[in-house]
Amino acid sequence: TSRLIAWCKANDDTRIKLFSDSVKDAKEQGRKKKQSGTPKETYYSQLANAIFSNDEDPEVRLLFQTKPSALIKPKSFFICLLKRKYNEFNKSLKQTGAGLTYDELQKNPHTKTLIDSQLNKFPWWPDLHGWWRTNPAYKTVFSTADSGQNYESAAL
Repeated sequence: TSRLIAWCKANDDTRIKLFSDSVKDAKEQGRKKKQSGTPKETYYSQLANAIFSNDEDPEVRLLFQTKPSALIKPKSFFICLLKRKYNEFNKSLKQTGAGLTYDELQKNPHTKTLIDSQLNKFPWWPDLHGWWRTNPAYKTVFSTADSGQNYESAAL
């Protein structure tokens, strides 16, 4: 997971295309929504190469060299697992973190305590939250208490 996060940080444009760009993020950043004409499998292949070609386990490296599809296809499943864990983490915050950035959440002692208590189990949440918090394709837990979360317009 750490290698996946590092690859995503180093490949921002590809990460946006892989995880599907958010209309809201694009508007806030003053840019057009990034769409890809390239199949996601291409990005999964690049991601798998970054993760497995230098794996410390020689058997994993050999498997990736001889049968890369054995490790590429599970990457899409792994992203689904990350999404599920990300949303479980969000549920633990209840409505207190609705629509806020990680930095905003850290300024509030209550939410900081809630987040810090969960990070030992899921340390990748701050990065994923930065990428997914406004994207309804990944953030399936939301609060109607936060009027700033306009998921209907973001889905269009």
